[in-house]
Amino acid sequence: MTSMYFGLLMFVCAIPVLIFLYFSLYPRKWINKQRVFGVNNRPEFKTEKSSEFIDIVVYTHRKQANVIGLTLLIIAIILLFLPGFTIKMIAWSIYIYVSLFAILVPYALGNSEMKKYKKCLGIVNSKVLYADLKNAGNIHSLNVPVLIITNIFSIALVTVTALIDANIIPVELGIYNGTFICTAFISSILITNLIAMPFAFMVDNSRNNVISENSDINANYNRARKKIFADFIISLSWCINVVGVLSLLVFIFGHSEIHMVLILGFFLLLLLFSFSMYAVKKLALDKKYMTQDANLIEDDDDSWVLGIFYYNPKDKRLTIEKRVGMGWTVNIAHPVGKHITMLGILSVVGSLVLLIWIGMMATTPIKVINGNDYVICHQLWDEYRIDKNEIVSTEYGNLNELQAVRVAGTGMENVAKGTFSVSGVGKCKFFLNPMVGKYIKIVTEDRIYYISDDTLEATEALYESIK
Repeated sequence: MTSMYFGLLMFVCAIPVLIFLYFSLYPRKWINKQRVFGVNNRPEFKTEKSSEFIDIVVYTHRKQANVIGLTLLIIAIILLFLPGFTIKMIAWSIYIYVSLFAILVPYALGNSEMKKYKKCLGIVNSKVLYADLKNAGNIHSLNVPVLIITNIFSIALVTVTALIDANIIPVELGIYNGTFICTAFISSILITNLIAMPFAFMVDNSRNNVISENSDINANYNRARKKIFADFIISLSWCINVVGVLSLLVFIFGHSEIHMVLILGFFLLLLLFSFSMYAVKKLALDKKYMTQDANLIEDDDDSWVLGIFYYNPKDKRLTIEKRVGMGWTVNIAHPVGKHITMLGILSVVGSLVLLIWIGMMATTPIKVINGNDYVICHQLWDEYRIDKNEIVSTEYGNLNELQAVRVAGTGMENVAKGTFSVSGVGKCKFFLNPMVGKYIKIVTEDRIYYISDDTLEATEALYESIK
Protein backbone atom coordinates (compact mmCIF):
# COMPACT_ATOMS: atom_id res chain seq x y z
CA MET A 1 0.00 0.00 0.00
CA THR A 2 2.83 2.41 0.92
CA SER A 3 4.58 1.60 -2.36
CA MET A 4 1.43 2.35 -4.35
CA TYR A 5 0.86 5.71 -2.62
CA PHE A 6 4.51 6.65 -3.14
CA GLY A 7 4.35 5.84 -6.86
CA LEU A 8 1.17 7.88 -7.33
CA LEU A 9 2.68 10.76 -5.38
CA MET A 10 5.81 10.85 -7.53
CA PHE A 11 3.75 10.64 -10.72
CA VAL A 12 1.44 13.47 -9.67
CA CYS A 13 4.40 15.69 -8.73
CA ALA A 14 6.83 14.87 -11.55
CA ILE A 15 4.58 14.93 -14.62
CA PRO A 16 3.11 18.45 -14.06
CA VAL A 17 6.64 19.81 -13.62
CA LEU A 18 7.74 18.24 -16.90
CA ILE A 19 4.62 19.58 -18.65
CA PHE A 20 5.33 23.08 -17.32
CA LEU A 21 8.95 22.88 -18.49
CA TYR A 22 7.86 21.64 -21.91
CA PHE A 23 5.50 24.55 -22.57
CA SER A 24 7.99 27.05 -21.09
CA LEU A 25 10.92 25.83 -23.18
CA TYR A 26 9.16 25.01 -26.44
CA PRO A 27 6.36 27.50 -27.21
CA ARG A 28 4.68 27.01 -30.57
CA LYS A 29 4.64 30.74 -31.42
CA TRP A 30 8.04 32.25 -30.79
CA ILE A 31 7.48 35.52 -32.62
CA ASN A 32 6.00 37.34 -29.60
CA LYS A 33 8.17 35.74 -26.96
CA GLN A 34 10.91 37.59 -25.14
CA ARG A 35 13.47 34.90 -25.96
CA VAL A 36 13.96 32.04 -28.40
CA PHE A 37 15.78 29.10 -26.80
CA GLY A 38 17.31 31.48 -24.26
CA VAL A 39 18.50 33.99 -26.90
CA ASN A 40 16.97 37.46 -26.74
CA ASN A 41 14.34 37.95 -29.43
CA ARG A 42 15.07 40.98 -31.58
CA PRO A 43 13.80 42.77 -34.71
CA GLU A 44 16.48 41.12 -36.89
CA PHE A 45 14.89 37.74 -36.17
CA LYS A 46 11.50 38.85 -37.49
CA THR A 47 12.45 39.56 -41.08
CA GLU A 48 10.98 37.17 -43.62
CA LYS A 49 14.19 35.23 -44.24
CA SER A 50 15.18 35.01 -40.57
CA SER A 51 11.66 34.12 -39.53
CA GLU A 52 11.60 31.15 -41.91
CA PHE A 53 14.91 29.84 -40.54
CA ILE A 54 13.85 30.22 -36.91
CA ASP A 55 10.52 28.52 -37.67
CA ILE A 56 12.50 25.48 -38.82
CA VAL A 57 14.75 25.55 -35.74
CA VAL A 58 11.77 25.83 -33.38
CA TYR A 59 9.81 23.10 -35.19
CA THR A 60 12.79 20.70 -35.24
CA HIS A 61 13.61 20.95 -31.55
CA ARG A 62 9.98 21.07 -30.48
CA LYS A 63 9.48 17.81 -32.36
CA GLN A 64 12.46 16.32 -30.52
CA ALA A 65 10.96 17.48 -27.22
CA ASN A 66 7.64 15.85 -28.16
CA VAL A 67 9.33 12.48 -28.61
CA ILE A 68 11.29 12.85 -25.36
CA GLY A 69 8.20 14.00 -23.45
CA LEU A 70 6.07 11.10 -24.70
CA THR A 71 8.84 8.63 -23.85
CA LEU A 72 9.16 10.07 -20.34
CA LEU A 73 5.40 9.82 -19.84
CA ILE A 74 5.37 6.14 -20.88
CA ILE A 75 8.29 5.41 -18.54
CA ALA A 76 6.50 7.18 -15.67
CA ILE A 77 3.40 5.02 -16.21
CA ILE A 78 5.54 1.88 -16.21
CA LEU A 79 7.17 2.95 -12.93
CA LEU A 80 3.75 2.97 -11.28
CA PHE A 81 3.63 -0.82 -11.59
CA LEU A 82 7.09 -1.61 -10.21
CA PRO A 83 6.97 -3.92 -7.17
CA GLY A 84 8.39 -2.93 -3.81
CA PHE A 85 8.94 0.43 -2.15
CA THR A 86 12.74 0.40 -2.32
CA ILE A 87 12.95 -0.47 -6.02
CA LYS A 88 10.28 2.12 -6.78
CA MET A 89 12.11 4.80 -4.79
CA ILE A 90 15.40 4.14 -6.60
CA ALA A 91 13.69 4.07 -10.01
CA TRP A 92 11.80 7.33 -9.42
CA SER A 93 14.93 9.07 -8.12
CA ILE A 94 16.86 8.12 -11.26
CA TYR A 95 13.85 9.05 -13.38
CA ILE A 96 13.79 12.60 -11.99
CA TYR A 97 17.47 13.19 -12.81
CA VAL A 98 17.20 11.66 -16.28
CA SER A 99 13.93 13.40 -17.19
CA LEU A 100 15.15 16.88 -16.18
CA PHE A 101 18.30 16.35 -18.24
CA ALA A 102 16.49 14.86 -21.24
CA ILE A 103 13.83 17.59 -21.51
CA LEU A 104 16.59 20.23 -21.63
CA VAL A 105 18.63 18.62 -24.42
CA PRO A 106 16.59 20.00 -27.41
CA TYR A 107 16.55 23.42 -25.71
CA ALA A 108 20.35 23.44 -25.36
CA LEU A 109 20.73 22.40 -29.02
CA GLY A 110 18.33 25.15 -30.07
CA ASN A 111 20.26 27.69 -28.00
CA SER A 112 23.48 26.73 -29.78
CA GLU A 113 21.84 27.11 -33.21
CA MET A 114 20.32 30.48 -32.33
CA LYS A 115 23.67 31.84 -31.14
CA LYS A 116 25.32 30.70 -34.38
CA TYR A 117 22.59 32.28 -36.46
CA LYS A 118 22.88 35.50 -34.48
CA LYS A 119 26.58 35.66 -35.41
CA CYS A 120 25.72 34.91 -39.05
CA LEU A 121 23.51 38.00 -39.01
CA GLY A 122 26.46 40.05 -37.76
CA ILE A 123 24.90 40.73 -34.37
CA VAL A 124 27.68 41.09 -31.84
CA ASN A 125 27.15 41.43 -28.11
CA SER A 126 27.17 45.13 -27.29
CA LYS A 127 28.17 44.53 -23.66
CA VAL A 128 25.86 47.38 -22.67
CA LEU A 129 24.47 47.18 -19.14
CA TYR A 130 21.47 49.43 -18.55
CA ALA A 131 20.87 51.06 -15.18
CA ASP A 132 17.93 53.14 -14.00
CA LEU A 133 19.64 55.59 -11.64
CA LYS A 134 16.34 57.03 -10.45
CA ASN A 135 15.24 53.67 -8.99
CA ALA A 136 18.62 52.15 -8.17
CA GLY A 137 18.42 50.43 -4.79
CA ASN A 138 15.06 51.99 -3.90
CA ILE A 139 12.65 49.15 -4.68
CA HIS A 140 11.95 46.53 -2.02
CA SER A 141 8.83 44.43 -1.47
CA LEU A 142 9.78 41.89 1.19
CA ASN A 143 7.81 42.07 4.44
CA VAL A 144 10.78 41.35 6.69
CA PRO A 145 8.95 41.21 10.08
CA VAL A 146 6.44 38.64 8.79
CA LEU A 147 9.22 36.50 7.27
CA ILE A 148 11.14 36.56 10.55
CA ILE A 149 7.99 35.60 12.49
CA THR A 150 7.42 32.55 10.25
CA ASN A 151 10.98 31.36 10.89
CA ILE A 152 10.68 31.99 14.65
CA PHE A 153 7.54 29.83 14.59
CA SER A 154 9.48 27.08 12.75
CA ILE A 155 12.33 27.17 15.29
CA ALA A 156 9.84 27.15 18.18
CA LEU A 157 8.02 24.13 16.71
CA VAL A 158 11.26 22.16 16.32
CA THR A 159 12.27 23.15 19.87
CA VAL A 160 8.96 21.93 21.30
CA THR A 161 9.27 18.67 19.35
CA ALA A 162 12.82 18.13 20.66
CA LEU A 163 11.63 18.74 24.24
CA ILE A 164 8.87 16.17 23.72
CA ASP A 165 11.41 13.68 22.34
CA ALA A 166 13.63 14.34 25.36
CA ASN A 167 10.66 13.69 27.70
CA ILE A 168 10.96 17.21 29.16
CA ILE A 169 7.45 17.97 27.91
CA PRO A 170 5.27 15.02 29.02
CA VAL A 171 3.63 14.01 25.74
CA GLU A 172 3.39 10.33 24.83
CA LEU A 173 4.91 9.31 21.48
CA GLY A 174 4.67 5.56 22.01
CA ILE A 175 7.60 3.63 20.56
CA TYR A 176 9.01 6.93 19.28
CA ASN A 177 9.74 8.21 22.80
CA GLY A 178 13.38 9.20 23.08
CA THR A 179 14.26 8.27 19.49
CA PHE A 180 14.18 11.88 18.17
CA ILE A 181 12.68 10.54 14.93
CA CYS A 182 9.81 12.99 15.33
CA THR A 183 12.27 15.90 15.69
CA ALA A 184 14.30 14.78 12.68
CA PHE A 185 11.21 14.34 10.49
CA ILE A 186 9.71 17.75 11.33
CA SER A 187 13.10 19.47 11.07
CA SER A 188 13.60 18.05 7.57
CA ILE A 189 10.38 19.78 6.50
CA LEU A 190 10.85 23.08 8.33
CA ILE A 191 14.47 23.51 7.21
CA THR A 192 12.97 24.67 3.89
CA ASN A 193 12.00 27.92 5.64
CA LEU A 194 15.53 28.58 6.89
CA ILE A 195 16.93 27.94 3.40
CA ALA A 196 14.37 30.24 1.78
CA MET A 197 14.95 33.16 4.17
CA PRO A 198 18.43 34.31 2.97
CA PHE A 199 17.37 33.68 -0.62
CA ALA A 200 14.36 35.98 -0.11
CA PHE A 201 16.67 38.76 1.10
CA MET A 202 19.02 38.28 -1.86
CA VAL A 203 16.16 38.54 -4.37
CA ASP A 204 14.65 41.57 -2.63
CA ASN A 205 18.01 43.34 -2.75
CA SER A 206 18.86 42.22 -6.28
CA ARG A 207 19.55 44.74 -9.02
CA ASN A 208 16.45 46.16 -10.64
CA ASN A 209 15.75 45.05 -14.19
CA VAL A 210 15.70 47.82 -16.78
CA ILE A 211 13.11 47.09 -19.45
CA SER A 212 12.26 50.60 -20.61
CA GLU A 213 13.57 54.16 -20.89
CA ASN A 214 10.60 55.14 -18.72
CA SER A 215 11.65 55.00 -15.05
CA ASP A 216 8.06 54.64 -13.85
CA ILE A 217 7.60 51.49 -15.94
CA ASN A 218 10.84 50.06 -14.53
CA ALA A 219 9.78 50.89 -10.97
CA ASN A 220 6.33 49.35 -11.33
CA TYR A 221 7.69 46.22 -12.98
CA ASN A 222 10.42 45.60 -10.40
CA ARG A 223 8.12 46.36 -7.47
CA ALA A 224 5.56 43.87 -8.76
CA ARG A 225 8.24 41.31 -9.65
CA LYS A 226 9.78 41.38 -6.19
CA LYS A 227 6.40 41.42 -4.44
CA ILE A 228 5.26 38.29 -6.28
CA PHE A 229 8.36 36.45 -5.11
CA ALA A 230 8.15 37.83 -1.55
CA ASP A 231 4.49 36.83 -1.24
CA PHE A 232 5.35 33.38 -2.58
CA ILE A 233 8.10 32.86 0.02
CA ILE A 234 5.99 34.09 2.95
CA SER A 235 2.86 32.13 2.03
CA LEU A 236 4.96 29.02 1.41
CA SER A 237 6.65 29.45 4.80
CA TRP A 238 3.31 29.54 6.62
CA CYS A 239 2.07 26.53 4.69
CA ILE A 240 5.21 24.59 5.61
CA ASN A 241 4.65 25.49 9.27
CA VAL A 242 1.13 24.06 9.01
CA VAL A 243 2.59 20.82 7.60
CA GLY A 244 5.02 20.75 10.53
CA VAL A 245 2.16 21.05 13.04
CA LEU A 246 0.18 18.33 11.25
CA SER A 247 3.24 16.05 11.36
CA LEU A 248 3.58 16.53 15.12
CA LEU A 249 -0.10 15.73 15.63
CA VAL A 250 0.29 12.56 13.55
CA PHE A 251 3.18 11.42 15.75
CA ILE A 252 1.17 12.11 18.91
CA PHE A 253 -2.22 10.66 17.96
CA GLY A 254 -1.28 7.78 15.69
CA HIS A 255 1.51 6.91 13.33
CA SER A 256 2.02 4.55 10.41
CA GLU A 257 4.06 4.51 7.22
CA ILE A 258 0.97 5.49 5.23
CA HIS A 259 0.45 8.54 7.46
CA MET A 260 4.01 9.66 6.79
CA VAL A 261 3.67 9.13 3.05
CA LEU A 262 0.44 11.14 3.08
CA ILE A 263 2.08 13.97 5.02
CA LEU A 264 5.04 14.02 2.61
CA GLY A 265 2.61 13.86 -0.29
CA PHE A 266 0.70 16.84 1.05
CA PHE A 267 4.00 18.69 1.53
CA LEU A 268 5.15 18.02 -2.06
CA LEU A 269 1.76 18.91 -3.53
CA LEU A 270 1.81 22.12 -1.49
CA LEU A 271 5.21 22.99 -2.94
CA LEU A 272 3.96 22.21 -6.43
CA PHE A 273 0.84 24.34 -5.97
CA SER A 274 2.84 27.26 -4.55
CA PHE A 275 5.32 27.19 -7.43
CA SER A 276 2.43 26.99 -9.89
CA MET A 277 0.77 30.09 -8.42
CA TYR A 278 4.07 31.94 -8.51
CA ALA A 279 4.63 30.90 -12.12
CA VAL A 280 1.16 32.02 -13.21
CA LYS A 281 1.57 35.46 -11.60
CA LYS A 282 5.10 35.92 -12.95
CA LEU A 283 4.09 34.95 -16.49
CA ALA A 284 1.13 37.35 -16.35
CA LEU A 285 3.42 40.15 -15.16
CA ASP A 286 5.97 39.56 -17.92
CA LYS A 287 3.23 39.36 -20.52
CA LYS A 288 1.91 42.73 -19.37
CA TYR A 289 5.18 44.64 -19.13
CA MET A 290 7.35 43.03 -21.79
CA THR A 291 4.95 44.29 -24.47
CA GLN A 292 4.48 47.79 -23.08
CA ASP A 293 7.40 50.08 -23.92
CA ALA A 294 9.89 47.37 -23.05
CA ASN A 295 12.41 48.53 -25.61
CA LEU A 296 15.78 47.89 -23.96
CA ILE A 297 17.66 44.63 -24.44
CA GLU A 298 20.75 43.71 -22.44
CA ASP A 299 22.70 41.58 -24.88
CA ASP A 300 24.10 38.99 -22.47
CA ASP A 301 23.27 35.87 -24.49
CA ASP A 302 26.88 34.67 -24.49
CA SER A 303 26.92 34.74 -20.69
CA TRP A 304 24.26 32.02 -20.65
CA VAL A 305 25.93 28.66 -21.29
CA LEU A 306 23.46 26.54 -23.29
CA GLY A 307 20.86 29.13 -22.28
CA ILE A 308 20.74 27.50 -18.82
CA PHE A 309 23.84 28.37 -16.75
CA TYR A 310 24.93 31.97 -16.15
CA TYR A 311 28.68 32.67 -16.21
CA ASN A 312 29.81 36.29 -16.28
CA PRO A 313 32.97 37.29 -14.34
CA LYS A 314 32.23 40.99 -14.99
CA ASP A 315 28.82 40.78 -13.33
CA LYS A 316 29.11 41.22 -9.56
CA ARG A 317 25.62 39.85 -8.86
CA LEU A 318 25.30 36.46 -7.17
CA THR A 319 21.69 35.77 -8.20
CA ILE A 320 20.09 36.31 -11.62
CA GLU A 321 16.63 35.52 -12.92
CA LYS A 322 16.53 32.24 -14.80
CA ARG A 323 15.97 31.99 -18.51
CA VAL A 324 14.63 28.47 -18.07
CA GLY A 325 11.59 27.97 -15.87
CA MET A 326 10.95 30.28 -12.93
CA GLY A 327 12.96 31.79 -10.10
CA TRP A 328 16.62 32.71 -9.79
CA THR A 329 19.95 31.03 -10.46
CA VAL A 330 23.50 31.85 -9.38
CA ASN A 331 26.29 33.47 -11.32
CA ILE A 332 28.79 30.60 -11.55
CA ALA A 333 31.64 33.12 -12.03
CA HIS A 334 30.88 34.78 -8.66
CA PRO A 335 33.18 33.54 -5.83
CA VAL A 336 30.20 32.40 -3.77
CA GLY A 337 28.51 31.07 -6.91
CA LYS A 338 31.47 28.79 -7.55
CA HIS A 339 31.10 27.22 -4.10
CA ILE A 340 27.33 26.86 -4.49
CA THR A 341 27.81 25.21 -7.89
CA MET A 342 30.43 22.82 -6.51
CA LEU A 343 28.14 21.98 -3.60
CA GLY A 344 25.32 21.28 -6.05
CA ILE A 345 27.51 18.98 -8.15
CA LEU A 346 28.69 17.12 -5.04
CA SER A 347 25.08 16.76 -3.88
CA VAL A 348 24.04 15.21 -7.19
CA VAL A 349 27.04 12.87 -7.26
CA GLY A 350 26.48 11.99 -3.60
CA SER A 351 22.80 11.19 -4.17
CA LEU A 352 23.68 8.95 -7.14
CA VAL A 353 26.29 7.12 -5.05
CA LEU A 354 23.67 6.73 -2.30
CA LEU A 355 21.20 5.26 -4.78
CA ILE A 356 23.83 2.74 -5.93
CA TRP A 357 24.51 1.87 -2.31
CA ILE A 358 20.81 1.40 -1.55
CA GLY A 359 20.49 -0.75 -4.66
CA MET A 360 23.38 -2.96 -3.54
CA MET A 361 21.79 -3.48 -0.13
CA ALA A 362 18.38 -4.20 -1.65
CA THR A 363 19.78 -6.87 -3.98
CA THR A 364 22.34 -8.49 -1.64
CA PRO A 365 20.76 -11.10 0.66
CA ILE A 366 21.60 -11.05 4.35
CA LYS A 367 23.42 -14.01 5.85
CA VAL A 368 23.85 -15.18 9.43
CA ILE A 369 26.81 -17.51 10.02
CA ASN A 370 26.87 -19.69 13.14
CA GLY A 371 30.59 -20.01 13.80
CA ASN A 372 32.46 -21.78 16.56
CA ASP A 373 32.77 -18.72 18.81
CA TYR A 374 30.61 -16.08 17.16
CA VAL A 375 27.24 -15.59 15.46
CA ILE A 376 28.18 -13.40 12.50
CA CYS A 377 25.61 -11.18 10.76
CA HIS A 378 26.88 -10.47 7.25
CA GLN A 379 25.72 -8.33 4.33
CA LEU A 380 28.43 -6.85 2.11
CA TRP A 381 30.59 -7.06 5.25
CA ASP A 382 30.32 -8.34 8.84
CA GLU A 383 27.72 -6.11 10.54
CA TYR A 384 27.66 -7.79 13.96
CA ARG A 385 29.80 -10.43 15.66
CA ILE A 386 27.91 -11.83 18.65
CA ASP A 387 30.16 -13.62 21.14
CA LYS A 388 28.45 -16.91 22.08
CA ASN A 389 29.97 -16.75 25.56
CA GLU A 390 28.06 -13.53 26.22
CA ILE A 391 24.63 -14.87 25.15
CA VAL A 392 22.24 -14.91 28.12
CA SER A 393 19.09 -16.19 26.37
CA THR A 394 17.50 -16.77 22.97
CA GLU A 395 13.88 -16.59 21.84
CA TYR A 396 12.01 -17.40 18.62
CA GLY A 397 8.96 -15.36 17.67
CA ASN A 398 6.67 -13.84 15.05
CA LEU A 399 7.85 -10.53 13.62
CA ASN A 400 4.32 -9.14 13.22
CA GLU A 401 3.95 -9.24 17.01
CA LEU A 402 6.75 -6.69 17.45
CA GLN A 403 6.12 -2.95 17.55
CA ALA A 404 9.40 -1.47 16.38
CA VAL A 405 10.59 1.72 14.73
CA ARG A 406 13.91 2.42 13.07
CA VAL A 407 16.12 4.89 14.94
CA ALA A 408 19.20 4.61 12.73
CA GLY A 409 19.99 2.18 9.95
CA THR A 410 18.25 0.59 7.00
CA GLY A 411 14.58 -0.27 6.60
CA MET A 412 13.54 -2.04 3.39
CA GLU A 413 11.10 -4.78 2.43
CA ASN A 414 13.85 -7.40 2.61
CA VAL A 415 16.40 -5.74 4.92
CA ALA A 416 15.98 -4.23 8.39
CA LYS A 417 19.23 -3.56 10.17
CA GLY A 418 20.65 -1.01 12.57
CA THR A 419 19.27 0.47 15.77
CA PHE A 420 15.52 0.02 16.31
CA SER A 421 13.28 0.94 19.22
CA VAL A 422 11.07 -1.97 20.30
CA SER A 423 7.97 -1.34 22.41
CA GLY A 424 8.49 -2.61 25.96
CA VAL A 425 12.16 -3.40 25.32
CA GLY A 426 13.91 -0.21 24.21
CA LYS A 427 16.74 0.23 21.72
CA CYS A 428 17.96 -2.98 20.11
CA LYS A 429 20.06 -4.10 17.18
CA PHE A 430 18.21 -5.49 14.15
CA PHE A 431 19.57 -7.70 11.41
CA LEU A 432 16.77 -9.53 9.67
CA ASN A 433 14.68 -10.01 6.57
CA PRO A 434 11.12 -8.78 7.35
CA MET A 435 9.75 -11.00 4.56
CA VAL A 436 10.73 -14.09 6.58
CA GLY A 437 8.17 -13.14 9.22
CA LYS A 438 10.14 -14.66 12.11
CA TYR A 439 12.89 -13.41 14.40
CA ILE A 440 15.49 -14.78 16.76
CA LYS A 441 15.90 -12.63 19.86
CA ILE A 442 19.39 -12.89 21.32
CA VAL A 443 19.99 -11.28 24.70
CA THR A 444 23.64 -10.69 25.59
CA GLU A 445 25.23 -9.12 28.65
CA ASP A 446 25.13 -5.61 27.18
CA ARG A 447 22.83 -5.71 24.12
CA ILE A 448 19.69 -7.23 22.60
CA TYR A 449 19.63 -8.47 18.99
CA TYR A 450 16.73 -9.39 16.70
CA ILE A 451 18.07 -11.42 13.79
CA SER A 452 16.99 -13.78 11.03
CA ASP A 453 18.52 -15.41 8.00
CA ASP A 454 17.37 -14.69 4.46
CA THR A 455 14.79 -17.52 4.38
CA LEU A 456 12.38 -19.08 6.87
CA GLU A 457 14.07 -22.48 6.60
CA ALA A 458 17.51 -21.03 7.23
CA THR A 459 16.19 -19.00 10.17
CA GLU A 460 14.59 -22.06 11.80
CA ALA A 461 17.82 -24.04 11.33
CA LEU A 462 19.85 -21.17 12.78
CA TYR A 463 17.67 -21.02 15.91
CA GLU A 464 17.95 -24.78 16.45
CA SER A 465 21.73 -24.54 16.26
CA ILE A 466 22.18 -21.68 18.74
CA LYS A 467 19.32 -22.05 21.25
